[in-house]
Amino acid sequence: MLRPLHPDDADEIHAAKIESWDALSKWGIWIFKPFAEMSSADDAEFCRYKQAQFADRKDITLRITDRETGKFLGGAGLHKCDWEQRVFTLGFWIRSHETRKGFATETATALVHYAFTALGARQINSMHAQGNEASACVLHKLGFTLSETKSGTHSLPGGSIVDELHYTLGQSHHLPRLDVSW
Repeated sequence: MLRPLHPDDADEIHAAKIESWDALSKWGIWIFKPFAEMSSADDAEFCRYKQAQFADRKDITLRITDRETGKFLGGAGLHKCDWEQRVFTLGFWIRSHETRKGFATETATALVHYAFTALGARQINSMHAQGNEASACVLHKLGFTLSETKSGTHSLPGGSIVDELHYTLGQSHHLPRLDVSW
């Protein structure tokens, strides 16, 4: 299940970030503060900010919940919303203990369908750091094509700099079958 973030989600987000810190920090995701300084209050502030961005139609950041167990799985969204050009940027992350179960692919598929059918998207973009094969796999499954490699532009924790790979998907692309209830 997907729904917009709410400040009440902060504790679950925080727990998932702690559980997934090694994987998330490897790619620079959620690195706003050192690990020891992170707090649930920071995540509540993040949720309030994303709520305001959602209300202003600037960003669609969503909570992913397992519909069978009710467990918080991660986050996803359509970012950098360009309503005039109808271009959006897809992003997603799944907590470490729930990866490799298809949740990222299912979520990304649902968001792509939603963007093209409900929001009238013409194009959806996405990107990841070189070496992030899990994200690359999801994007390839959905039919995204590599559109650009920005050499040496993605800073990773510890000072490493790698390439950033950019992908696009146009509205004419045939999407995988989506089996969800709205």
